[in-house]
Parts: sequence; structure tokens; C-alpha cells
Amino acid sequence: MKKRIEWVDIGKYICIMLVMISHLESDTVILQKIYHPVYLSFFFFLAGYVHKQPRSFGEHFIKKLRGLFIPWLIFSNLNIALSAVISLKENRNIAGEFLWNLLQIRGQYDGIWFVAALFVTFIPFYFVIKLDKKKALILTTALVVTAELYAAFMPKNVFPWNNYTLPWHLEYIPYALLWMVLGYYFKENAEKELDRKNTVVTRLVAVMIYLAIVYLLPDLKDVRIVHVLIEYGRTAAGIVMLILLCKVARSNRYIDYVGANTIIYFALHGKLYAVLEHVLSAKLSSLYSACLSNIWLSTLLAVVIATVMSFILIIPAYLINRFFPWIIGRKRQISRDDKTV
Repeated sequence: MKKRIEWVDIGKYICIMLVMISHLESDTVILQKIYHPVYLSFFFFLAGYVHKQPRSFGEHFIKKLRGLFIPWLIFSNLNIALSAVISLKENRNIAGEFLWNLLQIRGQYDGIWFVAALFVTFIPFYFVIKLDKKKALILTTALVVTAELYAAFMPKNVFPWNNYTLPWHLEYIPYALLWMVLGYYFKENAEKELDRKNTVVTRLVAVMIYLAIVYLLPDLKDVRIVHVLIEYGRTAAGIVMLILLCKVARSNRYIDYVGANTIIYFALHGKLYAVLEHVLSAKLSSLYSACLSNIWLSTLLAVVIATVMSFILIIPAYLINRFFPWIIGRKRQISRDDKTV
């Protein structure tokens, strides 16, 4: 594998752990205030940060086809098939679920939607960063404003699926594109400056500012433009905070491995947490219910379950990397045992 950037894998580890926590039935409203504004946006930011512009769009497209589209295609349809086998519901429209998955409309059986959204966002991203920095930022900002206007004024039930969301997450692209472009230019222009200012005091101030914005600043949803600015401000402050913290955090083989295999974790954790929650509900019903009814215990339980899942998923991640790396766009790594003398 190519040499990886340690702080990036730490950031991806944090994000995928928060993704798993967010999907559990445990009440994590305490943590949700903190992670909700930033955990997906930081993924996009890091995707832009590690991007290296290829020589041609064809080369770029093939790379993303292998690294994102093929994993999405395989894992999303596999999840639907596994759900059909596990649930055994006679009235389940499996063919319809496969079709909805191909359309990728948010909330309509859009398995592994994040990977699909990342794939389609990388298409305009290639062309945007070919512009000079000022034009790229102006264009990206204009697209975000357009997307906000679309969300504000488009009737919510305009399409047959009773939502204004578009196939293949087209309405989401400007948001993802914004953080990817900022991640790309951060590496080029601002990283060294932020590294110089990354002191204990700076990190403490960044954390305090983010927590203040999250917990003390009102949403002001009645004034949409102010609400939107607050939302973007929260996300930006959270990303800066995470960069500062990830830059000084100590990693290990476990964190590095999870961070390097987030697509596999994103794809497979759904079925795993469904099994774990079913076992807890069946075998430890009283204790499990008691934990879920207490917000602090529920939050702790979610962290424990997500951590357990992160270790269990090392097994399929290893097997895929070892024997089927093409599924995630990688080449097979030849170990010493495979080499002939």
C-alpha cells in the first residue's frame, strides 16, 4: 500500500466510529450535538486533502470507478441480499429495493449512500480544482448557495418519492464539494501555518469555541439565512478542531488499520450492529433496556458497541484486503509466504 498520512487515518478512524455510533438504537443525544455537524463533512475534507490531481479526467474517473463505484455497487447490493435472507419477509419487494438502490435517492434504500455521494462529487471536483483558487472558491460558493435555495424553495413532495432529493444525491454535491475543495486548498496553502500555531492553548481554545457554538449558540431556524450560516460555521469550527487534535494524537496499528479501511467499515457495520443489538435485546433484555432508558448509560453503551464492532470488522477487512482487494480498488499485496524462492 502507498504510504499513508497518519493524522488523516486518525481523522477517518474518529469519523467512522461516530458513523457507527450514530446508527445504533442507543440514545446518544449528548454526543450527537458534538459529532453531527462535522463527522461526515470531515470525511469529505480529508478526501479533498489526500487527492492528487491525475494527468487526465479519464485516469481520474477510472481511479474513482475502481476505488468508490465498484465497492459501492458490490457492498450495497450485497447488503440488500443479506437483509432479504436474514429478514425472510414474504411481502418484501427485493427487486424494488435493488432498483431504488441503483437510483440512489436519499432515504429510499440508498445503501452505502455516502460512498455513492463521494463518487459523484469527485467528478465535478476534478474540474473545479483545475481552475485557479479564487475562481474555484467562487464557483463552489455559488453552487452551495444554489443548493440552499433549492432546499428552501423546492416543494418537499415534488417528486413521486415525496421528497425534493434528486437521484444520485445531486442536490448534495455542492455541500460535499465545498469541504473537499477546502481540504484540497488547506494542504496547499494553510496547513503549514496551522501546524505552527498548533499549541496546547490553541487546541484548548478551538475545543472551547466549538463546544460554545454547538451548545450555546441558538439555531435560529426561523431566520433561514442566519441558521445556514451557523450550520456552516459549526462545521468549519469542528473541522479546524479535529485537524488540530488529530495532528498531535498518537496512533497505533488498530487505529491506522480502521482508518485505512473505512469503506469496508461503512459497508459492513450495518448488519453487524443489527445482530449485536438483537443478541443484547434477547439475552440481556432487562439490562439492555435499562441502559437504553438512561441517557448516560445509553451513550456509554453506544461507544462500547461501536468499539466492539471496530475490532470484529478487522476480520472481514483483512480477508478482503488479503484475497479480494479489487473489491475496494486495491492491488493484492504479496506476502513473504506467497513468494516463491
